Amino acid sequence: MPSPLVHWRYLGEESLFRGRRTLLAVGGIAMAVALVASLDILGRAFVDVSSLPFRNMGADLIVQRSATGAALPKRMGIMLPYSAQPITGEELEHLSTLDGVEKAAGFVLLWNFGAGRFFSISGIPLGPGASLLGPGRAREWLLRGRLPTPGAREILVERHYGAFYRLEPGTNVDMEGKPFLVVGVVEIKQGSQLSASNFYLDIKLARELVGLPQDSVNQVFLKVARIERTEVVKTRVAASLPQASVASPDTMLKLYGGITQVIGRFRSVAIIGGGLAALALATMLIYGTLAERRKDAGILRAIGWTRRQVRRQLAAEMALHGLAGGIGALLIILVGMLLLAQVTLALPGGLPGENPVDFAAGGFRAAPERVALPLSATAEDWLLPPLLAAVFCGATGWWLSIRLTTRSAWGALKSG
Repeated sequence: MPSPLVHWRYLGEESLFRGRRTLLAVGGIAMAVALVASLDILGRAFVDVSSLPFRNMGADLIVQRSATGAALPKRMGIMLPYSAQPITGEELEHLSTLDGVEKAAGFVLLWNFGAGRFFSISGIPLGPGASLLGPGRAREWLLRGRLPTPGAREILVERHYGAFYRLEPGTNVDMEGKPFLVVGVVEIKQGSQLSASNFYLDIKLARELVGLPQDSVNQVFLKVARIERTEVVKTRVAASLPQASVASPDTMLKLYGGITQVIGRFRSVAIIGGGLAALALATMLIYGTLAERRKDAGILRAIGWTRRQVRRQLAAEMALHGLAGGIGALLIILVGMLLLAQVTLALPGGLPGENPVDFAAGGFRAAPERVALPLSATAEDWLLPPLLAAVFCGATGWWLSIRLTTRSAWGALKSG
């Protein structure tokens, strides 16, 4: 009768006989595997958080032109932001035709630095077929009232700002000495603060407030055809527009800083580094376990086992440790996800220097929006760790057991 490939009963008894060593090996492997898998899951979560503002705006890039010294305003009142100077119609058309750009839409962003309170204004197209990128989504955010009539001095007010200053449909707001009628209230959807303003009005009227040419804008929102090419398109945009400031999800990661930025921006590097550390730890644990098996290997050889049978048995034992460690890693990951699900992150309310209230001590300040860390695990996240751990530990056990089986049975017994 041929001998079995693996003596399962002996394998189980040996693992239980050296229970402390088995627990140490399995626990160490579980921690190593959990480290790598957790870095991958956290990296995806931080990337999802950084892309949330752009995803809810329907855009992937925000293009603005920074001010030069000559472009700074000479008076207070309604003005163009320092970080959002005019972009001509020709330049907007050129951006829309760049390789990799699927859609482009231009808007006018204004600040009020006059007497009284600070506020921001977004000029959006109101005609049929107007773009729904960026601030254009205010058409979908209407909570009460109606959209302004194109060309009429009518505006929409953001819900929190309107509640703070008691602005409702039917009230008037003074802008550059002219009354604008509030006709509707909008509620900004989650993650859309980058395109949020206190007021929204017809883009033609916004241009008139600061004397912009009729085809000029100062904010361009771009939709990229292939999301994985976002940074490539970002480089092309920056190269084609002088003094361009191009914001992307990677820009948002920089605003978070700390461990969020490290894991989110350098996810691949973090996973590779963690993977190498995990492999080194698992290899050391396997080596330590096999070092204690020298005498056992000699006994098995002395009673008639072949070198291949001994190596196969030891490799199976290490594979079992790896499988158990991988399953243990899943338990660690599950507990970690349950705990991290309670963690919330504050979404930046805008890009650096893009909120006029940042320059004032008082005035309306919207509460920072907090979102739960979007942790998610796929079927691969649950299946791969145990399988890969078992394969690696089994292969490493087979390789490291060469030294044990190349010696004679008597030599192995004497060294043990």
